[in-house]
Amino acid sequence: MTDMEGQDWVDWIRERDDPKIAPTRAEALDDITVLDLSYKSFAGCYCSSMLAEFGAEILRVEPPEGDFIRTCTPYGILHKGEGLNYLAEGRNKFHITLNLEKPKARELLKGLASQADVLVETYRPGVMDDWGVGYEELRKINPRLIFASITAYGQFGPMSLSRMPDYDNIIQARSGAQYDTGEMMPENKSYDDCPWAIPTKAGPWIGWINAGTFMAVGILAALHWREMTGEGQALDVASAEAYASLEDWASIWYQGAGVINERFGNLNTAGWLYCFAPTKDGAVFLGALRLEMWQAFADMVGKWDEWDAANWRDLAPFSEEEEQLKWAPLVFAETRKYTNEELVAMSVKYAKNGRLAPITPVVAPVCSPEEAVHEANWLDRGIFVPITDPVYGELIVAQAQHKMTETPIRTKWVCRPVGYDNEHIYLKYMGLGPRKLKELKEAGII
Repeated sequence: MTDMEGQDWVDWIRERDDPKIAPTRAEALDDITVLDLSYKSFAGCYCSSMLAEFGAEILRVEPPEGDFIRTCTPYGILHKGEGLNYLAEGRNKFHITLNLEKPKARELLKGLASQADVLVETYRPGVMDDWGVGYEELRKINPRLIFASITAYGQFGPMSLSRMPDYDNIIQARSGAQYDTGEMMPENKSYDDCPWAIPTKAGPWIGWINAGTFMAVGILAALHWREMTGEGQALDVASAEAYASLEDWASIWYQGAGVINERFGNLNTAGWLYCFAPTKDGAVFLGALRLEMWQAFADMVGKWDEWDAANWRDLAPFSEEEEQLKWAPLVFAETRKYTNEELVAMSVKYAKNGRLAPITPVVAPVCSPEEAVHEANWLDRGIFVPITDPVYGELIVAQAQHKMTETPIRTKWVCRPVGYDNEHIYLKYMGLGPRKLKELKEAGII
């Protein structure tokens, strides 16, 4: 550890956190081997991506025809045969093929599992057991194995054996979180009158991403437990269950008061001022969850006297539905007078010189993907630096989200075609040469 005496903190941390020097640093999980058997599940891919970034050796196991998830992409766009979604989550993984419907393939899987630290799988409960490669069987071969299952409804429960797939929109729909997301239905109106007033899905595959993140954290905890005890364990993440945990206070409100949180459009049941607002050239986020911040906003837009902000005493009344619906048009009328950049500048200036300074009326521009990719702060921190991949060429994929002085994450390659690493991995782990692999391929096993 280098002494930072005499060096400014920003300079010190930049030197040690700069993603450019990541390849010169150690990797936290470089002694961990992970079998990723996830199939038709972005959650499994996302989980193993997080572990791969920290240096784990990920053996991404697909059927010979490849995983369906490779085909998911906007408007059917493919880049050198791959969907854009998979290009974002294939990084740092060795890609091999194995037809688990074949008994011989399952024997090969056992050989791989005997040498692995972690196995990630997303098949319906019971499938791995029926194949003879479930946790109970594999733990006999490798008692230290961490067996991580991500499924739609979990390994037990009334719906655990449902044939409904583990798709992101199903996760969102069943979690309760999207019920109260979207435009509210106007009074005395119906879906026929307002077809847009329906629950609204989150844009990205956040249900899958959340489940994958939960499992990645669980795996790290299980690895720590194994370090202390020498024992592996089975992990069970139900995707909708994980996403439901994001509902926060809604379940507590229902439990304590019997109130079902309803959709409130762009406004927020939990507080005012907390919403997106239109501007001359787009939209901004406004955040004023304390009374003095709401007062500062009123002052910033020149409404201190007209809105009688000096006499506001409590923020709670403003949070009521009727009050928010009254105040929102007044606020939006003011934000429409300015551009995004002007409002952000006004906020910064007010925090320095305003009546209530240093209280800040929070303003943030709503950025398009183009604006985010070219955002100076993110460019400086290396998140959107192009990666030159030997197969797919130069691509921009989000990276270096964790800045760490000793064991930073990194993207070594973006993705691999189906079965790209068969020869390397099967020779390394199973001692199988080209002739044997050719036989296995001809038999439909790999």
